[in-house]
Amino acid sequence: MTALTENRSDAPAREFGGRPFGTGTLAVRGCESLTAADAPRSVLHDPAEPWSPTNCYMDVWIGLTAVLGLDPVPMLAAAFSADFLGDQWEFLKPRQEDIEELYGLMVGEYDTWRPLCEHLQCAMSRGDALIVEVDAYHLPDTEGVSYGMQHSKTSIVPLRLDPAAGELVYLHNDGVHVLSGADLDNTLGPGARSGMVPFPYVELVRLDGMHRLAPQELWRHGVELARAHVRRAPAESPARRLTAAIRDELPVIAERGMDYFHVYSFATTRQAGLTAGLAAHACRYLAEGAEQWPGDLGIMTLLEAAESLDTAAAAAKTLQFQLARVARGRTPRIDASAEAFVTGYDAGMAAVRRALGSGE
Repeated sequence: MTALTENRSDAPAREFGGRPFGTGTLAVRGCESLTAADAPRSVLHDPAEPWSPTNCYMDVWIGLTAVLGLDPVPMLAAAFSADFLGDQWEFLKPRQEDIEELYGLMVGEYDTWRPLCEHLQCAMSRGDALIVEVDAYHLPDTEGVSYGMQHSKTSIVPLRLDPAAGELVYLHNDGVHVLSGADLDNTLGPGARSGMVPFPYVELVRLDGMHRLAPQELWRHGVELARAHVRRAPAESPARRLTAAIRDELPVIAERGMDYFHVYSFATTRQAGLTAGLAAHACRYLAEGAEQWPGDLGIMTLLEAAESLDTAAAAAKTLQFQLARVARGRTPRIDASAEAFVTGYDAGMAAVRRALGSGE
């Protein structure tokens, strides 16, 4: 592995004759005429949502399923098994096996042994999608946060590439955007080789087996996935362990200031809050299905769970604001919001277990 990396780094840059992306228009299947203006948008990316955008990986999956005409909500069952890892809340991702079961999309790591723009041509010419790790410094949709200001890794999905116009329509965060010129070159073209992510982590999403299940069948698969994730859920409250760790970290936040707060809160309160919010959406989806197709699910209990988890999501945002005050040298007053998060999260997860027949 080391030798391969060294060979890549030492190899001279390949000359592309000014056409690194070829000459023909490339698109993910179903996105041949897609524009940023007419791209479908999931309700999960409603600006009114307290944690939208969520995290870069969950966002591209919400966006990709939406543009493919699929319902992203069933895959949110992964939120039920989230855990606190000691120094950070688990970075929420839909599980690959869930995505394949629900949508027929096959996901796997993709080795970029050639220039990235060549792999992009290969995958998109088949109608497949790539989830690509890039530098947000070159993404115009991050203006005011990262664009031209700060180098940070994030994930995008190229949807439609027009080499003649020099434009790429791509998914990132909570929307569909356009990339062009030097930004395109430095993100996916030859310029990326000299940037922050010269050899990105890339996943291939194969669309040849994609299916659209009937609503009732999709819901039934969602129920079974939700039960499986509840069985994986940690026995000891991750919410309580998170808030205990935050209390221990308060002196460090106060000492290190706002730069530290931003990275710390992203790994803790933000991930916890978005997990609670997306779990609430999953609960409402399960409840709505149970009303249409009666069975053994507790509808009212699921709605109670959604309400508790929404409360937890809001409390996590309040807690994050209070941590910012600590970073600015203010007296920490986090007890009420920390306890509100714990109470809402634990009550919500207990209700989910009862509703799905998984006990207390």
